[in-house]
Amino acid sequence: MFVSGGRRTVADDAVQEGFVQCWRRWHALCLEPVRSWPAWLRTTVVREVLGLQKEAGSVDFGTDAHDHVSPEIDLASWVDARGACRMVLERMVLLSGRRREVTGRCAIAGQPLGDAAKEMGINAATARLHLCRARQALEDVYEQLWELGVIDTSEGRQ
Repeated sequence: MFVSGGRRTVADDAVQEGFVQCWRRWHALCLEPVRSWPAWLRTTVVREVLGLQKEAGSVDFGTDAHDHVSPEIDLASWVDARGACRMVLERMVLLSGRRREVTGRCAIAGQPLGDAAKEMGINAATARLHLCRARQALEDVYEQLWELGVIDTSEGRQ
């Protein structure tokens, strides 16, 4: 959701395609085994989101079209999490395209910086600079999420 800028249809399509690729990879005996399926799937879905956005030529975020809580969900239990999610989405959208892409690939999908830079067609130092500046721009969001208890400090600072 973060990488798609809050567009649920793009995120849903990317997750679906990610699982299709996962199934194909599972049955492709000629390929090297995947060491960590969660990381592989996360990276695959982020790549798919970025690909869908490039195809559509659109990376903007419309707050009017953003997901809303359905009446069946216990709203009280989701208020903090949804507010935190929306806050991160709104701030991610303010990042430049390259900063958002490298943040999605590295900080969210867990892709190594060198691999992300190679796929983006930039050198690793430039990718590192984009990631550093994105983290600086999102620092206050990190602090707010920590205060809300959304981020577990025992997981480290990613």
